[in-house]
Formats: sequence, structure tokens, C-alpha cells
Amino acid sequence: MPDAMTDQSNRPDTRNDLRLADRIRDALSGLRYGSVEIVVHDGRIVQIERRERVRFERTESNPGASQ
Repeated sequence: MPDAMTDQSNRPDTRNDLRLADRIRDALSGLRYGSVEIVVHDGRIVQIERRERVRFERTESNPGASQ
């Protein structure tokens, strides 16, 4: 009889969970400032949103002034 722990990787739900984990990891990859939002409907992940913020260093000169 197969061990339940070793047989789980072949279950459709487990494969889907692994794919979702990869998608979430991809959304987080390289993100320095921002957020990752996971949208859940009826107990299932239906959407992953990535919002990235770009921060600019302030300089001594007035950034809005024309040069």
C-alpha cells in the first residue's frame, strides 16, 4: 500500500497548489517596494496582483524646476 505522504504529489489539488505557490513566488521575485495581493473567492485563489512602486532618490536640486 503506498504511503499517503509520498503519493500526495500526484493529486490534482497538490499539483495546482504547487503551481499557485510558484506564481506567488514569481510575483514576489525582485519586488523591492510594493505589494502582492491574493484574491480568494469561495476558498479558492482566483487572482494574484502585483503592484510595484519605484522609488527615486531625492537630489539637492529641485526636481520640479526646469534646467
